[in-house]
Amino acid sequence: HAIMPTTIRQVLATGLLLTLLAVAAHPVVATVMQNDPGGFAGIPWGASLDTLPNLKLTEPGARIKGYVFKETPSLFGDAQLESMRLFTLNGQFARVAIRYQGQRNHQLLLQNLEARFGAVELAPGSMMRGLNQQYNWRGQDTEVNLTYRAAGERGYLFVESRVLMPRFLDTAPEGAF
Repeated sequence: HAIMPTTIRQVLATGLLLTLLAVAAHPVVATVMQNDPGGFAGIPWGASLDTLPNLKLTEPGARIKGYVFKETPSLFGDAQLESMRLFTLNGQFARVAIRYQGQRNHQLLLQNLEARFGAVELAPGSMMRGLNQQYNWRGQDTEVNLTYRAAGERGYLFVESRVLMPRFLDTAPEGAF
């Protein structure tokens, strides 16, 4: 086993922690996704990212590699993103991790995602506002998870392959979380 780079462990741990916190905070209902994209930014799940000229390898690893766009595309309208990273697992495109900050950016992202994938279905008794908010859209091939923490105004958006993402947890060494 090669030791997993810290940034990849952090992405995995952050995704798992945010999901667990949001689920513990309120019941989450996954909205059935309309128009499943089968990938992200025109890149299908499972594709190799090594040969795409608009991407740059930033986190080389034995099994998990991280990439960034050389020029950040405007995929989410006017929302300002702090970072956008694409990840492969064993050479197959599996996940996009996006960070953002601010209530305005959160609202812009949420509106954009609802326009693309359908209106959010809330669990009975839950609210659109609160300290921790989580929204999920689940399609046949793609899952989208938007988590926002009002304290600190931090948000995370994960767009993932439903087939490949569960395998990420298999690659994390015990104690990584």
